[in-house]
Amino acid sequence: MNDILYSLAEIKIDEEFIFLILILVSTILVFVAVSFIFIGAKSATQKKLEEIKSEASGMKLSKAHKIDNTLESLAPIIAPRNIKERETARHKLMHAGFHEANALTIFYAIKLCSFIIGAMVAAGLYFFQPEMSNLLFAMVISIAIGMFIPNFVLNRFVNQRQSKIKGGIPDALDLLVVCTESGLGFNAALRRVADELVISHPDFADELDTVCVKIKAGVEMQDAFAELVKRTGVTEITGLVNMLAHASRVGGSIAQTLREYTEDFRDKRNQEVEEIAAKIPTKMIFPLLLFIWPCFFIVAIGPSMLSITSTLGQ
Repeated sequence: MNDILYSLAEIKIDEEFIFLILILVSTILVFVAVSFIFIGAKSATQKKLEEIKSEASGMKLSKAHKIDNTLESLAPIIAPRNIKERETARHKLMHAGFHEANALTIFYAIKLCSFIIGAMVAAGLYFFQPEMSNLLFAMVISIAIGMFIPNFVLNRFVNQRQSKIKGGIPDALDLLVVCTESGLGFNAALRRVADELVISHPDFADELDTVCVKIKAGVEMQDAFAELVKRTGVTEITGLVNMLAHASRVGGSIAQTLREYTEDFRDKRNQEVEEIAAKIPTKMIFPLLLFIWPCFFIVAIGPSMLSITSTLGQ
């Protein structure tokens, strides 16, 4: 019996020792990562080029720029090798409004840190709460949360930004119609709409400003709007792109084209609202059955049932 207790104590000591080793390794990895971030893991050629650039501009490199260079140097290690997965994540980041070159690397760095935190929480539960009921389930949940919480937050950012952009499309179309019918050219009207929407719809105004810059730089209008759809993920603008391209090819009136598309877009939005309203009765069946009707029957029939049972009991 004493030998069994002694062996169990040794196993417990070994588990605590392994956990301490894991903490030590994690601390060392975090320290190395922070050191790379602040020192910068760049080649000698990149450092020399940046020194020459800073001497020419008369400005020192900022810490944020050093962090960007470090993350770019660590990109092959952090980012996955699957090209399709990387492109999907890049498109989501673009739809969320993160257009920086190192956005993908920063996202995967956040995912790695989140996974490490989830794994450390699971290890802490295993070593410090071994008597916990459903220990394996709690460990799996903590690791899963650490793995998927960045994707959930990113999808939420994407949905919020797309809803904001969709909310700014009707106002932008109405302003475009007014500006083009008053005599402004399409590029000037688009520039004026982008300036007017800065306060009410800043996200969509920023995208329109990018479209104006691309058109001014020589990009075709159809290609500039196609890139707008690709950057935002809002497919509602695809019809406008096709109509404007057709009007520019056949030489039609852009103002009339915009007015017709605005009317069609307004009808489409009304149809979407009517569809949502038509689904409400079906969605209300389950709350009515589970929460409202039982309470109604208790209030309506309860007193009479109590009166009947008391009368029959006497």
